[in-house]
Amino acid sequence: MNNLIKPVWWERPSGREGRGRSRAEARSHGGFVLLEVILAATLLAIALVALVDCLSRCVAAARSVRSYGVSETLLANKSFEFRVERPTDFIDQEGVFADYPDFRWSRTLEAVDDKGLWKQTITVHWQERGQTVSDSLVEYRYLPEKQL
Repeated sequence: MNNLIKPVWWERPSGREGRGRSRAEARSHGGFVLLEVILAATLLAIALVALVDCLSRCVAAARSVRSYGVSETLLANKSFEFRVERPTDFIDQEGVFADYPDFRWSRTLEAVDDKGLWKQTITVHWQERGQTVSDSLVEYRYLPEKQL
């Protein structure tokens, strides 16, 4: 067993060899200085603030994309609803979607010519980050019996 080579760290120093270090040596090997800890904590705080900001922007972007997706579906449904023009339909209309109370709609009809061609604009409005946002659909329709 004595023939084996032992690593240096395996042997313990005997006597005062390991205990006799000076204060300067002990301080240099001791640990982190308070300034290093404060600097690391500051950098960590800055990184966390940046991460929270990025996360909130991602959530806002996802909410905006979802709102635009809902508005496209609502526009398509409202356009299909107005495919059959009833004589009682007004030229300008507006309302709220029953299933989506945060979304409002409006519809305007403008006569393009006197032969019955009309421009129909359906707009969906909703609130996003304190501002009103809208998405519109424009269609041209032939309604020869519609009067101003």
